[in-house]
Amino acid sequence: MTDPAPPPQLLDVATKVDARLASILDEQSHRWRAVDPRLSEAVDELDRMVTSGGKRLRAAFCYWAWKGFGGDVARPASGNGSGPNGAEPADPDGQIIDIGAAFEFLQVFALIHDDIMDDSTTRRGTKTVHVTHAERVVERGWRGEARRYGDGVAILVGDLGHVYADQLVGSIGGRTRELWDELRIELNLGQYLDMRSAAAGTLDLETARQVATFKSALYTIVRPLQVGASLAGQTDPVVLDQLDRFGRPLGRAFQLRDDALGVLGDEKRLGKPVGDDLREGKPTELVAWALAGADGRERAVLDAIGDPDLTSSQVDELVQVLRDTGAVDRNEAEISRLVDEASAVLADLPVTDEGRTALAALATYVADRTL
Repeated sequence: MTDPAPPPQLLDVATKVDARLASILDEQSHRWRAVDPRLSEAVDELDRMVTSGGKRLRAAFCYWAWKGFGGDVARPASGNGSGPNGAEPADPDGQIIDIGAAFEFLQVFALIHDDIMDDSTTRRGTKTVHVTHAERVVERGWRGEARRYGDGVAILVGDLGHVYADQLVGSIGGRTRELWDELRIELNLGQYLDMRSAAAGTLDLETARQVATFKSALYTIVRPLQVGASLAGQTDPVVLDQLDRFGRPLGRAFQLRDDALGVLGDEKRLGKPVGDDLREGKPTELVAWALAGADGRERAVLDAIGDPDLTSSQVDELVQVLRDTGAVDRNEAEISRLVDEASAVLADLPVTDEGRTALAALATYVADRTL
């Protein structure tokens, strides 16, 4: 697959959001270092994870829905003035960039906690928070169980990101706040269902789609779109439903691409081990399709899914079965179909031409990305 360049509409938003994140984290690190240098360690660890990567897709979908519905013209009377440093956004789109930064803090919270649950060792090409701090206990000869300490620190650092996210959303009320609260509930419930399904070995298609709906379709695309539109003053239920019908298939395509990259991607580029989804027994449509099309021998190979001690050669054998059963090809075909479905809805969305072009570019990138 040709590696697609991120569209300029994504890069422009990412640049602004990254600057805002850096400003907040720098200010917070200095603030707490002045109180006690040990306190700033938690902020700096959050900073390490925030700045180690991330596509800023949620921020981009939110921004272009906001702008597409005239948010850069019909703005609220003032910004929310509720960032961690209490400052009003100074630039014209400061408020929506604050919301974009909030999405990124929330994403890092979710990733840090997810890494604990999955016992992942790397994320975005760097050591996970819980591993880093477990090693610190050993290296410094501190007391207590290293793993428990590392997990505890990671939980706290993740929670800190959640707090900063909520501060950035701040006093925004009405439908925008309702959507923000709903996406946080959905994110947690989706993660619960993901963990439960893996533990129970529930790998059916319906479960895989339900997990994908909560963890990707709603959280990554639908809610950011609706939050952006709502912040621009567009709260018509009919329009919000259109955004749902645009975002759901696209979010599912995003997850299908994620599933494929999790077993077929380049580990160095992804920044995390390939094959871990198979070791964890995550419910994915890719696996469900393979199980449905497998013969006796292939089914025996697939039965190894969920074994945390899978070797690289076993992962390779599983991947070959995913190919031989047609699951990989079906995954690609379904991604294309879902993007077409989303594009048909996008054509009728009452957004500006600039907004439609940007959302179309983001949709293409979601489906074709290689990391």
